[in-house]
Amino acid sequence: MDKASVSKIFALIMGVGVFGMGQGRAETTYTGFNFSDRVESAIGSSYNGLTQSFRNVAAGLDMRITTSVFGSATYNYTKQASSGDLVARYTSISGWNAAVNPVPGSNPLGINYTLNFFEADAGHTFSTAKVVSDFRFLSYDIDGSSNTSSGSTNGVPWSTTTIVQSELVRVLAGSGFVSYQLMPDTTLTASETDGNWTFKGNDVNVSSTPPSMVIMNFANTSEVKFQFEAPYSKDANDPVDTFLDGDVTFITPTQLAAFNAPTPVGVPEPSSLALCLLALGGLGLVRRRK
Repeated sequence: MDKASVSKIFALIMGVGVFGMGQGRAETTYTGFNFSDRVESAIGSSYNGLTQSFRNVAAGLDMRITTSVFGSATYNYTKQASSGDLVARYTSISGWNAAVNPVPGSNPLGINYTLNFFEADAGHTFSTAKVVSDFRFLSYDIDGSSNTSSGSTNGVPWSTTTIVQSELVRVLAGSGFVSYQLMPDTTLTASETDGNWTFKGNDVNVSSTPPSMVIMNFANTSEVKFQFEAPYSKDANDPVDTFLDGDVTFITPTQLAAFNAPTPVGVPEPSSLALCLLALGGLGLVRRRK
C-alpha cells in the first residue's frame, strides 16, 4: 500500500475522532418561547377558540395553535398559568368508571394540539412557515388520581383501587421530535408506537413535582403535534389540565440538572467508534488488494 493511501485513511480516522470529541463537548442552545402576546384575547383569560395566534414567541418567530377534540370530551380553554406557561383544560362529557362499566365511545378522550411556527413579519400575517432548529417543551403535572378501598372478609384482608382519572401526553410522528428527558425517580412511562411517543402518568396524583415531568426536545421543524389524552376519566366534567413550558423555567437550574441525559427517539447516527472501525476495515481491504 502506498503512503498516500495510508495518509488518507489516517486522516479519516483522525477527522472522525476529532468530530466525535467535538460532539461530546457541544452544548445545544434551545430557543425559548414566550406566550404573553396572544392575538385573539388577553392570554390571562380563558380562551376556548380552536385557533389561537401568538406574536413574538421568540425573536423573529410567531406561533399558531390549532385545537381539535376527540372522544367524549369538551375543550374548555387555553390560558397562561401563573408561571407564564400554557395550560390547556379539557373535560370528559360522559365519564368512564375506569375499566368498570365504561360509557360506550367515551374514551379515550382528549384534545389534539398542533403548533405551527411562522416568520414574524411586519404585519404578523402568519403566512410564511419557519423551521426552528432546536427547541424544547417541559410538560408537567402528568399524573391522574385514584381511590383505594381496603378491608377484610372472613379475616382475609383485601384492597381495591379504582382509577378516577389518568393522563398522558403524546407527541405525534413528523413533529421533529429527537429526544426526551425524565427524572431518575419518574412516575411516567415512555413508549413508542408507529413513531408516536407517549408519556403516561401512573394514575396517582403527584401534582407538579419533577417525577411527573418530561422534557421533550425538537429540531428542524415548523410544526409540532401533541395529543393530550385521558385514558380514564370516571366523572363527567372532571377537568384535566395539561401544561406546556416553552423555556423550561418552571423548574430550577438544579432540578433541570437532575434530569437524565436525553434519550434519542430516532435512528441514531453512526458513532465515532463505529466510523473508526469502518475506516480500519477499509485499511484492511486496501492491504488485501495489495
